[in-house]
Amino acid sequence: MGNARLSDLIDLCLVVEYGGIGAAARAVSRPKSSLSLAIRRLEDDLSVRLMDRTRRRFHLTDRGRTLHENIGPLLAQLDHITSDFRASSGQVAGSLRIAAPYEFGAHHLARTVRNLASRNPHLTITLDVQYAPIKELFGSGYDVVFVMTNGNLADSGVVSCRAFMLERGLFASPAFLERHPRIRTPEDLSKIPLIASSQDLQWRFTDKHERIIDVPIPGSHFRSSNADARRQVAIDGLGVTRTVATFCSEAVRSGSLARVLPEFHCAPLCVYGVINERRLMPATVKALFDELERISPDLFIETHGSG
Repeated sequence: MGNARLSDLIDLCLVVEYGGIGAAARAVSRPKSSLSLAIRRLEDDLSVRLMDRTRRRFHLTDRGRTLHENIGPLLAQLDHITSDFRASSGQVAGSLRIAAPYEFGAHHLARTVRNLASRNPHLTITLDVQYAPIKELFGSGYDVVFVMTNGNLADSGVVSCRAFMLERGLFASPAFLERHPRIRTPEDLSKIPLIASSQDLQWRFTDKHERIIDVPIPGSHFRSSNADARRQVAIDGLGVTRTVATFCSEAVRSGSLARVLPEFHCAPLCVYGVINERRLMPATVKALFDELERISPDLFIETHGSG
């Protein structure tokens, strides 16, 4: 690498992470000129052009992209190693970037992140609502991506992950239940309006004899990928919805919703916390998972795995 400075390599990664010199300068509160100088100095040291300055938008040259793809993981590993040493002395420091769907981020991660930040003043945390593909999010610089699915994680070929199972249930407003025939079994759901996720093709239940019952959802009264929207539509009395039990707990306490078929076990919602590495879990991510389990031990059935 010749005389290339480590700080210039770090600045290159910052520029790539934020999508341009101006955006990176604003994000880290530095003058644009200092980042521009770092990139030019790196190009001089390596005798190679890294950025295409003929385009209006930020764009790496092929050599610049190759350099970033090679040094990015090395710098991330260096950061994790130093973070691990700090953690061994009771400190967690550095940065932690998290991407999560709204329902999980707002309802479960928000409190976790607040607690983690308050106990670790040298840890910088970013929590964003994101629904993009996993690999795309890792390409944007996230350390951990949370994904909610009804089953196994499809895109796990190059990543390690930790999975949590969230209890789900059926809910409807008392007024809705009074207007419709009594629901005694999952099969009765085919006769009434349902409020389903956009991805739902069927709802799976298990009875007290461990018998599996699959209820097809060919067409529902209302569909949305947003659990809060489904909950509100159920409160308005438009149908029965299936969602994470804790997400409806307050509405049940207030009488706005009632549990339906509580004697039948709904298939849980799988939430995967995915990290883009095949190595020991970074101290910052481990601290996040540990805090999530500490403050919500009753919400999760934890499993471990790697892609």
